Amino acid sequence: MGNWLNIKSNNYKIFCDESNHLLCDKSNIMVNGAILVPENKVQKYNRYIKYLRHKHNYHYELKWTKLFSNNFDFYMELIDFFFKSDMLFKATLIFNKSSLNHQKFNSDHDEFYYKVYYFTLRDFIEKDSFSHFKIYLDYKDSRGGEKIKKLKFFLEKKDITNNIDIFIINSKESQILQLCDLFIGAIGYYNRKDIKKNSQIKNRIIAYLEMYYGINLFSTKKEYKKFNIHRWDIDAHSK
Repeated sequence: MGNWLNIKSNNYKIFCDESNHLLCDKSNIMVNGAILVPENKVQKYNRYIKYLRHKHNYHYELKWTKLFSNNFDFYMELIDFFFKSDMLFKATLIFNKSSLNHQKFNSDHDEFYYKVYYFTLRDFIEKDSFSHFKIYLDYKDSRGGEKIKKLKFFLEKKDITNNIDIFIINSKESQILQLCDLFIGAIGYYNRKDIKKNSQIKNRIIAYLEMYYGINLFSTKKEYKKFNIHRWDIDAHSK
């Protein structure tokens, strides 16, 4: 693969999720995230996460909005597993989304949504004929088929659609997609200024990422590829 990836595989799966992606919702921050995994490792990784679930008697869907204080050890071991694995995480973080002037750039929020996906995926997807990528999007509503078509169309405009298939799945079906939800949830929670951050378990998870792994949840350096956060200034919408 190219400079971004140093994994000996030609087939990859990318599990994507987003938080507060609608223009008019409770948060003025938008987070889009993706975890890339060599396809031949997905089954192994899913089995190990299921083992951690069994070990900690954790029988719930893993969601940032529904964490449990007495399960911190599970969350900690799950984060440790990610950093020891071949998985890579990339997030695009947008502030002040309500201030976006789509009309100025002859655009709308729908197109902007797919542009954010492009910024998240572009470092993962190679422009060659040797690698194949399966992209999995979390099911949100009945517009999944339309979402796939629009994302393919937008990626085609950016010339990165070689050997790509896109699917809609339910997060309950994917351990790795749930892990992506945990990470983007932490990023969004850390950067929101409109809420009281009084959740002990959420603050502990954020502190663990910061103190143990040195992650700056505001943004990371571009060369840090294991857990990368690209903070997108709204001025970038003009590019």
